[in-house]
Amino acid sequence: MTARRVLLLMLLLCLLPPLAAWFSYHWWQPEAGKSYGRLLPLQALAIAGHAAWPQGRWVLVTQQGARACEQACQQRLHAMRQIHLALGEAAPRLRRVVLYQPPASPAQGNGLLALPGDIAGAQEPGFYLIDPQGRQLLFYADTLSPPAIIRELTMLLRVNNGLG
Repeated sequence: MTARRVLLLMLLLCLLPPLAAWFSYHWWQPEAGKSYGRLLPLQALAIAGHAAWPQGRWVLVTQQGARACEQACQQRLHAMRQIHLALGEAAPRLRRVVLYQPPASPAQGNGLLALPGDIAGAQEPGFYLIDPQGRQLLFYADTLSPPAIIRELTMLLRVNNGLG
């Protein structure tokens, strides 16, 4: 009788981890990831094949309207520059790009790369984070707080140290 109890106890101990995992999966699900930006489906950005595109680098890219860069555009470029500077030693791994339509003159700035083109499907103003393989990853609207974006980008670049 004691051998049978020992065998049942061992069986119960072996079944406990899968049962706990099943229970936690169905009734105690963890919260979703807490990204500050909006996660985008991984799609290759068409402009990433351009000869002047910074290959193998993380890129913050924004789109300028058909006219000259207005106040909202200037504020976005300023926020992108401040985010870039606040990254500290990780800043060389991130490039800033502004896409413009050819009739307009491109926005110019310190370390800002201007390329003719556009982002397909861009609806709201803001900027995109593009990974080193040229795929769109996150979208940050103009209304978001730069310190939170800086924290997220710092963590992302630290975790992905081998990329870019």
